[in-house]
Amino acid sequence: MKKLLLLVTVLLPFFHEITGSLKIFLNNALYENKTSLTISDPAIIRCEVADNTENETLIWYRGTLEVNISSENSVNVSTVCIPELTVEDNGVSFTCLLKSNTSIKRSLQLDVQFNPRLSGDTQIRAEEGKTVQISCGFKANPAASMFWRQNNSLFTLPANYKQDLTMDTLQLTIEKVTKKDTANYTCVALLPNGNETTRVFELIVGDRQVGLPIEAIAAAVVVGALMIAFGMFARREKIFNMCMKGRHDTAM
Repeated sequence: MKKLLLLVTVLLPFFHEITGSLKIFLNNALYENKTSLTISDPAIIRCEVADNTENETLIWYRGTLEVNISSENSVNVSTVCIPELTVEDNGVSFTCLLKSNTSIKRSLQLDVQFNPRLSGDTQIRAEEGKTVQISCGFKANPAASMFWRQNNSLFTLPANYKQDLTMDTLQLTIEKVTKKDTANYTCVALLPNGNETTRVFELIVGDRQVGLPIEAIAAAVVVGALMIAFGMFARREKIFNMCMKGRHDTAM
């Protein structure tokens, strides 16, 4: 009998761990897959314990950081509220776990839809012959097609133009710019539904400023110093005699 009681005592924690399961809800709908939300809308995420034999404490994580919730909001049912979704909430995962057994958990990832947002300095000045880079930063969900227009028209990139596209930047590089490259360059973000967002960058190319080469200036300074030194050396005897005469007159 004692052995049986001991066996039950040992196994009880394991029975407790495997009897609980979790359900997670997003805006009162059972969350199964990735669900799209709209920026600026609120989001209510609720986690519930199911099939439990006693009260369970729940904990939340936003990404890798634990969410601070009250004790009243942690027993069997727990809710996390986001009053207004932002761009920074897109792609963020929320995870609900049983405190007694953190291997039992459910997660959801926020898919926040928003129109493209473009950024970057809109006026660029350059000298002829220089290399210019026009950078257009962007964020969009769903993903947008990114491209350039020149003076509001599509154009074929000349040989000295190069376009680079990263996850968040569309960059146009122009080597050896001339005044003919002066124009408005429009960064275009085109959504699958045909809507587009634009940002205009004004490139102004001016005359190349001519400056004296550093090597020439340095050489002139050296030559000038040598000429002064040679001049003083050539007049050293006269200067010496003048100094000696001055000393003699003072002694008198």
